[in-house]
This record gives sequence, structure tokens and C-alpha cells, in this order.
Amino acid sequence: MTIKADGQKWSSKASQEVRNEAYARKAKENAPVAFSGQTNLHLKDFFFKVLSGSAQGILIGVLPSAVMKYIIQYSGLGTTAFGANLSAILTLFTSLIPFLIGMAVALQFKMKSLDVGVVAIATAVASGSIKWAVAPTGFVNPVTGLKSVAPANVYIASGAGDVINAMIVSAIAVFVTWLVARYLKGFGSVAIILSPIIVGGGVGLIGKSIAPYVGDITTWIGNVVETFTKLAPIPMAMLIAMAFAIIIITPVSTVGIALAISLSGIGSGAAAMGVVATTIVLLINSWKVNKPGVTVAIALGAMKGMMPSVFAKPVTMLPFLLTAAISGIPVALFNIQGTPTTAGFGYIGLVSPIQSMVKDAAVPSSVMNNFINPFVAIIAWLVIPVIAGFIAQFVFSKLLKLYTPMDFQQDL
Repeated sequence: MTIKADGQKWSSKASQEVRNEAYARKAKENAPVAFSGQTNLHLKDFFFKVLSGSAQGILIGVLPSAVMKYIIQYSGLGTTAFGANLSAILTLFTSLIPFLIGMAVALQFKMKSLDVGVVAIATAVASGSIKWAVAPTGFVNPVTGLKSVAPANVYIASGAGDVINAMIVSAIAVFVTWLVARYLKGFGSVAIILSPIIVGGGVGLIGKSIAPYVGDITTWIGNVVETFTKLAPIPMAMLIAMAFAIIIITPVSTVGIALAISLSGIGSGAAAMGVVATTIVLLINSWKVNKPGVTVAIALGAMKGMMPSVFAKPVTMLPFLLTAAISGIPVALFNIQGTPTTAGFGYIGLVSPIQSMVKDAAVPSSVMNNFINPFVAIIAWLVIPVIAGFIAQFVFSKLLKLYTPMDFQQDL
């Protein structure tokens, strides 16, 4: 952005004015573009920002609870007041996923703080993570122990809600905010009053009214996947594993997809195994050509950081697919299961392997009804994927020479 002086170029008053104009032009070009009614909403860019923001919101809400769940449980912290409170707080993150989605989507569009809050709240109230009902007179508050003297709304945090509906509502809220900014000048000086009521409340009501229909569609998709996994468990486990092996290396969130279609049971186990397959292949190649920190980051879950290398040479996805296909077979043979929350994790925090072994009272039998022993877990989650990874490496790198480890060279 700096403009170098050349001899006496800026010595005169006229030349100084030229310099100032040049600086002003550069500053304007480099200034961040704030969201307004003049913002151009191109369909492709709009969709990508909603998708990207949703992925960020989902990860913020899911990761803390999922990663810390078993650490708190098996470290003994769960029996202390500190551990119990920390667990409750992290669990609450999950119920705030729709709010986080709305917030992250709004920030993708560079909205001001008022609009960010409005979009976030509209998304949260419409997605079912917070439910409410009218409690009759005499209802005993479980926190205070006091009885209500009149009918009043009671609000209950209820899981992550419908992620797909959250994405739809956040998109609607952004579009309505744009319309208001374009044609009503953002409500002008009364925006602080009207925007939360009209945009927040209005879009929230629209989202709540469409929620049952969106929920029916997502439930149907989940049921279709479950039906196919029951009819043809091995082929479906292989296909799901292969799909998630590719998704994990794209900007799309594996956790978001799994939550969106309520992927559970064998489908969840296969999805997590697909993430594991990609992790193994990246580790096999990364340790040869990258700094140790990069390889460690991949092991801890930074697979998406390898996108530039992978997309620069798409043929490098072939070992992901083969490793995932082979690794998906034991998922069906050993009936390895998971929940929608653990489906997209793989080795991250050992969430998926632990969930497949440990019976959790909070997980109903309709979601998971089989748990494997540690020996089977080591074979399925570690031994077979590693062997499959080296087979894929031999076939595509050594035998067919389609790529070399240098193609995975990357700084994170």
C-alpha cells in the first residue's frame, strides 16, 4: 500500500495532492467491505458463505463437548463440582449450535453487531435446540424450588436441534436483512428496536413454522441411509466411508453433514472410519516430506489444512477412497456404531473409537445398540486402516506412480 517517492516527485503542492489522492484510493480499495443494501448477493457466493459459516458454528458447538466428554468422565473430574459444572457448560455448547451457526453465517457476510445478533437469535429460536411450553400455575421450578403463581413459559435446552433448518433460517435472515438495508435503509435510527422485532422475530416465526417439514425431510434421508445399511451393510459402509474420506478434505463439515441427516448406527461408524482413512494416508505421506509439526497437526485433526496440496493434484484422493473402502468392511462385519455427533470425528480426541466401545446412558438404543470390545476396536480402528493405507500407497504411488509423497508437501 506504500507509494515510494521518486526524486522530487512529491516536492510541489500539486504533487502532494496527487500523493494524497493515491493514498486515499489505496485505503478505499483495501478497506473491508461492510454488509449493506448495496452488497451484491451472488447465488454461488451466498451459498458458500452460508455453508462455510454453518460449518464453523457446528464445530464451535460440537468440538468442546465431544473432545472433553470422556476426559472428564474417566479422569475423575466428573465427580467434582468443577468437573460437573464444566461438563454442563460444554454440553450447553451443543444446544447453542443454531445460535453459533447464525452468528458465524452473519460474520461471513461482514454484518454489523446488531445484524449479527438478530440473525443468530432468529436462527436459534427456529431450530428446535431450545424448546418451550406453558407451565401451569403451581409448577415447581427445579432450580429455585419455587412454585409459579401464574402460567408461564418454560424453556428447555434440547440437543443441537435441526442443523439443516438452522442453515435455511440463517440464509433467510441474511436475505431479509439485505432487503431491509436496501429498500428501508436498515430501519434508520430505530433499527435497534425494529430489527430484532421484525427480522429476528419474523424470520424466527417463519423458521419455526417450516421446521416440522424440514425435519421430516432430514429424518427421511436418515431413514433411507439406515435402511440401505441394513439391507446391504458392507457396500453401504464402504460407500459412506469413501464419501466421508473425501468430505473431510473439503471445506464441507463432516460433523455438519452427519448432524444434518442424523447419521447414526453403522452409518456413523462408517463415516468416522472414512475420516480415519484419510488421516492415515495423509500421515503416511506427510512424515516423509513435511515438518514434524505438520504431521502432528494432521494426527490431531487438521486434515482440511491439506486442501491446497490435495486439490492441486486430485489424483491424490484415490488412496483416500481405497483405504476408506477397505476400512469400511470391518465396520459392517463387527457392527461398529456411533452417533450423529461422533460420525465426523475419526481420531480427533479419540471420540469415535471410544463411543463405539463405551455404552452411554444418554444415547438411546435407537441410535446405538451395539458396542465392541477393546480388542476389536484396535483391529478395526487402527490395524486395518493402517494396513489399507499402506496397500493404497503401494498401488497408487509405487506401482502406478500416480503421485509421490512430495505432492503432499504443505505448510499449515
